[in-house]
Amino acid sequence: MRTPGLMERRILMTHSLPDNANLGWLKKSAKQLLRQWREEGREAKLADAQFFLAREYGFPSWRSMRQTIEAGASQSSQSHPDDAVDPNVHFLQLVGRGDLDDIRQAVRKTPGLVNVVTAHPFWGGRPQPLHVAVETNRHDVFEFLLEAGADPDGSNRDYDNWSPLMLASSRRRSAMIDRLVAKGATIGLCEALLMADDEKVETLLADERLPPMIARPSGSLLALARTEMAIERLLALGVSPDGKDRWGADAMEALSRLGTRGQPLLEAMVRHGKQIKPEELARMGNHEALERRAQSSPSQVFADPVFKAAVDFKHTELVTWMLSNGANPNARSSSGSRETALHSAAWNGNLAMVRILVGAGADVSLLDEEHANTPLGWSEVSRTVTNNPDCDLVTAYLAKLE
Repeated sequence: MRTPGLMERRILMTHSLPDNANLGWLKKSAKQLLRQWREEGREAKLADAQFFLAREYGFPSWRSMRQTIEAGASQSSQSHPDDAVDPNVHFLQLVGRGDLDDIRQAVRKTPGLVNVVTAHPFWGGRPQPLHVAVETNRHDVFEFLLEAGADPDGSNRDYDNWSPLMLASSRRRSAMIDRLVAKGATIGLCEALLMADDEKVETLLADERLPPMIARPSGSLLALARTEMAIERLLALGVSPDGKDRWGADAMEALSRLGTRGQPLLEAMVRHGKQIKPEELARMGNHEALERRAQSSPSQVFADPVFKAAVDFKHTELVTWMLSNGANPNARSSSGSRETALHSAAWNGNLAMVRILVGAGADVSLLDEEHANTPLGWSEVSRTVTNNPDCDLVTAYLAKLE
């Protein structure tokens, strides 16, 4: 198989680079594109994928695009912060913060904003306002956007092909799911898997083959399954659990991130020969299985990644047991922001976990390595980004300790 030709690249040059383009996200996009090409049997190198993306955004080369982004970052750092904000990104910031009055005013002036595609105001990717409203759980903004003409199916190509309905299903936002369906959102295989709609999945797989899908998220389809039936059907059709998503997670890791809900799904995978890692057991809060493993491999069970996974998924009893057996209260993530366990608990608005960690000696002054922020700062940011009122309690508690 060959890589796309020049004519194909010209056809796909439909995107403009946002003013605050994120080079890290583009690098991940290039790597994911390369993985997809290789899964399709194409012979390609990372440089091919980088060149393809550069041409798609209207640049003659990856180097040219990188230099443009780096120059923009340098200029923006020397000017007033607001000068570098893309107006469309600013609109998504309003959506994420839930500033409904300002949103209404902006849409009255520019109705097309409800379907704008632009850089995410809080992390990577290029979503639409409806995506951000779902993610930040802003029900009033979500409703306004739909009534103002937001497409319930979304334009999802630049957001790893996650539709608004998929996001709502993944986050178990039932009222949003109902409204999107009522508005005519398409329920394809990805949506049906995330909605745990076995009847719809069976209908779509009635021909004993995967239906042709123009777009789907990176990684394995098994990562989207939410029932044992769906796991069994996809495995029977030869779907590999090993494909990794944009963040490097295979199906086992992705399913373990469902917490306790992931346990029966991973057990179904085990019946087909997969092995569950200690980190995955910790995410699901499987205390019993970890105790058994600790008898033969204590260094693995009480390692930082496993402890951090237990904190991330709010398993306070498991965390207390691990701390009593020597787990590190200042354990950091091995990738991304390299945040500590306390950062994670603060982001979750989990005051009980924060108290446990502080009582065990967690350092409230440690900074993450991407944003150079404390756990207190993470709690304050999370209050805006996740719309979680529990963060207020965490913020008040940590503020007294600094």
